[in-house]
Amino acid sequence: MKPLVLVPVLSLLVLTACGPSTPEQAPAVEYRLVKAAAVESGPAADLIEVPGIGAFRDETRLSFKVGGVIERVSVREGESVEKGQRLGALNKQDVDAAVSQASANFDKAQRDLVRGRLLREQEVIPKVQLDNLETAAQAARAQLTQARFASQTAEITAPASGLVLKRYAQVGEVVSPGQPILLVGSKSSGFVMKASLTDRQAVHMQLGKKAEVEFDALPGTSWPGKVIELSQAADPSTGTYGVLIAVDTTAHEGINLLSGMQGRARIEPTNFTGTRSYVPIEAVVEGDNKSAWLFTVQADNTVKRQSVQVAFISGNRIALQDTLPEGTRVASTGAAYLQDGETVKVQE
Repeated sequence: MKPLVLVPVLSLLVLTACGPSTPEQAPAVEYRLVKAAAVESGPAADLIEVPGIGAFRDETRLSFKVGGVIERVSVREGESVEKGQRLGALNKQDVDAAVSQASANFDKAQRDLVRGRLLREQEVIPKVQLDNLETAAQAARAQLTQARFASQTAEITAPASGLVLKRYAQVGEVVSPGQPILLVGSKSSGFVMKASLTDRQAVHMQLGKKAEVEFDALPGTSWPGKVIELSQAADPSTGTYGVLIAVDTTAHEGINLLSGMQGRARIEPTNFTGTRSYVPIEAVVEGDNKSAWLFTVQADNTVKRQSVQVAFISGNRIALQDTLPEGTRVASTGAAYLQDGETVKVQE
């Protein structure tokens, strides 16, 4: 009996085991996902932002020129008044008495002067005595004029149509000359915001510059404005320079602005014209004083670390000293984890 031949079968198995096999696919390369933002253009200077207080441009404290007892105050806070309207008066008993006394003194001085001139013609008195009588007559005339004027100022009238902002005194009170009785705001003078600037801000300010005004009591609502007054000398107590911004109240006619409202103004400086490059603040991965570093996204989706100089920060953007080329993209979200030259996947 012949032995079984297994060699061809074994050879076939070996060849099958060593034959070509289906190649495995290489794992896909995963790139870091970042968001890219285009460099934007913006104004060359940042807006000057300062706190301020709303008020009528002309607010007048009304008072009596003479002292006395208040007999009448015909208006209260919040009421409208018309120009020339009588708003208050003093009891005129003392004032009228002063006018009568001044009138009597003037009459006596006039009689003395007439008698003195007659005696001088007769050379009974010297010339110097006549001169003294003339001086006394002039003084008596001035006192009478002053007393009559004081009688007129024993009443308060509205200097312009407006609103009563404050009432400081009541009927029956004894007031001194010049003591404030009423505060009246003139409607025709317009509504303004009063603010103060530091010297660094004031040197970049001019009349007519545009502004935007907001009040704390009305968040999210703004009014256009314009600089209409600018101090040329610093306040000796604060070292600041006053600025007055006219508020365009027609922008929100249904809103009643009140004198004394707190708010803020953003004003264009003199060098506001021109443009700078702006990038999102999250694009900056590192900073040192006025220097910062960010990653620009190249055409082949690689990133390049780049140093830039910061001009100023405006909200959530950074203005750069040097202009970046138009169309430049910077990595924003995810920029903190990048390496120079790394290839990324950009999510616009």
